[in-house]
Amino acid sequence: MKNNIKIKIGAMVFGLFSMMGCTDILDQEPVSITTPDNFWVSQPNAESAVAGCYGLLKNTLIDNSAFLYWGEFTGMTFMNSRSWISDYIEGSGNYVLAYRDNTRDWKGFYRAANWALAIEKHVSDMPDTKFKSIAEKNRIIGEAAFIRSLSYFYMARIWGDVPIVTDVIESSDQLVKDGYIVSLPREDEKKVLAYALEAANKSISLLQYSSPGDPTWAIQANKGSAEALKAHIALWYASRDNDNPQMIAEAIAAATAVINNSNASLIDYTSNIVYDPITGAASNVDFDKMCIGQSKTGLFEINISSDVNESFRVSSGDNTHTGLTLNYPIFKTVSGSAPYIDPDFYGSEMMDSNSDRDNDVRKDLFFSEYNRTDESYLKKYSQRTKDATATDAYANFSESNILIFRLADIYLIRAEANMKLNKSLEAVADINTIRGKANVPNYTGATDRASLTKAIFDERAIELVGEAQSGFDRIRMNYFTGVNWSNPARNAKEGYFWPVAPNIISINPAITQTDYWKGKL
Repeated sequence: MKNNIKIKIGAMVFGLFSMMGCTDILDQEPVSITTPDNFWVSQPNAESAVAGCYGLLKNTLIDNSAFLYWGEFTGMTFMNSRSWISDYIEGSGNYVLAYRDNTRDWKGFYRAANWALAIEKHVSDMPDTKFKSIAEKNRIIGEAAFIRSLSYFYMARIWGDVPIVTDVIESSDQLVKDGYIVSLPREDEKKVLAYALEAANKSISLLQYSSPGDPTWAIQANKGSAEALKAHIALWYASRDNDNPQMIAEAIAAATAVINNSNASLIDYTSNIVYDPITGAASNVDFDKMCIGQSKTGLFEINISSDVNESFRVSSGDNTHTGLTLNYPIFKTVSGSAPYIDPDFYGSEMMDSNSDRDNDVRKDLFFSEYNRTDESYLKKYSQRTKDATATDAYANFSESNILIFRLADIYLIRAEANMKLNKSLEAVADINTIRGKANVPNYTGATDRASLTKAIFDERAIELVGEAQSGFDRIRMNYFTGVNWSNPARNAKEGYFWPVAPNIISINPAITQTDYWKGKL
């Protein structure tokens, strides 16, 4: 364990690839050392490159807690961070976040995607004899394709239309043509999704399934991870293309493959619950393992671990996801800016008004003192270890992984896809599978599309709370109940997407601002 705050983001790559700043195609740093004769010569080098690629993706997601701003606070389901910064989103729907410019800047995703494409290109060209086996070579390429796909999928969900870069940026010479800096325009959202889907399919074709207990389970992509990503991409595409039946079918097939073949399994929240005799707080070993990471239900996660120097100090400051989700007694006092579960938000009202939720065990497992106004908080990021070298009792390192895909999510993705095909029996069966693991009775409500949309959104809202899904779920499902600032006029101008950073537009004149945000930045 280290005394300083340290998040390792693939330092080997930064040592091997010099970072050259320039006003270029997407404000990327071009790769400057990627020729086969001086780097792409061995499997260890290729492994270090893909490790760095994961690091770039990780840094992009957790820098100033960007993943929560993009996918959690926009959903306005349970959690009120009570931070003046996130109040821009929750209070007025204003995504122009002061001092959080990274939430409007997509260059972090392009960096990750560019490294990934470089790996795909150069590892493919390396002789097979440089690897322990063909399967190992394919795995490295497949993991890179997964990162490229996931990077573009995030961008499509956050900004909608974005540029597509199909060439590896390896030299500043590539950024200039006929004396002018190359400028790429934003591409239609569906074209971006198709590009991401193509990369996901490539990843699926090259990767193998893994199993819980494998050292890389869930923190590196495997075939199940890639199929989970495909299920999400295909369903998002369908939702943006008038319920495209082919895409719905692909989403169902990918989700079913995950459920049947990934070796992941669901957590039964009702078993082995232990209550603290003093505080009454509930705990469940499997839930704790899920939050720590690499549990039996994980499919892909961002690794947070002090053992390998990939952690940070748990702090009440709002610049980390722990600071934005945890409250007393994790921290010493309840301050005026402490995060809490807001009883006026959608999720609390949904849980309190539905008698089926009376004995939903997730209220006690996921939240601290669920019904305690202003002091209940999300516990998914509360896993921590004490810094043995520090005297402060509150000097702890975060140990909670960031869950990107897990099995319960995929059951509900399949339910949503079947609902779109009017297969209500299949949809309800998957909903009930998840409800049954939380001591919630089977769904007996109406099975028309509007009713099932609400039922699926509600289940995802509680099951995936804090995992940065609900904001994206609202766009994909066109379900904005409980979001005060949402309205048809804003949605018609795609005001649910984030604005493009003005500095990107000033560098690249081919980029235009999303309609809703024109004149607002």
